[in-house]
Amino acid sequence: MDIKLYAQADFYYAVSQQIIERLAAKGLITEAQRVKIDELNREKIYETYPSIAELEVSA
Repeated sequence: MDIKLYAQADFYYAVSQQIIERLAAKGLITEAQRVKIDELNREKIYETYPSIAELEVSA
């Protein structure tokens, strides 16, 4: 059985953005690090979990 959790990628990516924003705001990571982490998170999350866009296309 193929179970897809609706929009997991969108949720996980939003959470990851909040975390890296907080790290940047506290000075724990630089702006360049924030951008790189965001790019890597987006790439990995959207290739691993289904997104709203994917589910709308397959419907």
